Amino acid sequence: MRVYLPAVVDELAAQTSGRWQPQRAYAVTDVLRDAMPALDEDEMVEFAIDTAAMASALEAGSRLRTVIAADVSRADVVLDAVTHPAAVLVSGRLDPASIACVFVDEEDAAADAEAARGGDDDAADRLAERTLLWYDLAEVLGR
Repeated sequence: MRVYLPAVVDELAAQTSGRWQPQRAYAVTDVLRDAMPALDEDEMVEFAIDTAAMASALEAGSRLRTVIAADVSRADVVLDAVTHPAAVLVSGRLDPASIACVFVDEEDAAADAEAARGGDDDAADRLAERTLLWYDLAEVLGR
C-alpha cells in the first residue's frame, strides 16, 4: 500500500536510514473514497500527499513541507479515520527500499511554512496552492 509520510526536510537522512519508525501517514483509504466520491483516484492521491505535506509543516515542524512516499505491507497499516479520512498508522521501521520518492517544497516556501505554523491562515493557503517538487531519494539526500 502506498503511504505518504509527513517528514522533516532537515532530518531526511535519519528518516530514510532504516531506523525511523514513523507513526502517522496518509493514504488513499476506503474511508477517503467514501468521504470524497467526486474525486478520481489521482485526485485522491494528490489529496493524501497534500494532507501529509501540511502535517509535515504544521505538526512535524519542517521548515519546508516534505513527504516521503513509500510502499508498505497492508499488514503494517491500520486505518485512523477518526483523525482524518486519509489517516493511517504505520507500524515498524521505514525500509529505505520501500521509498518510491520524496516530495519537497521549493526553498522560497520556508517563510510561509513558518508563518503557517504561527497561525497565519493566509500563509497556509499560499502553501496549499504550491506544487511540491518530486525527487528521487538519492537526489534529496545529495542536496
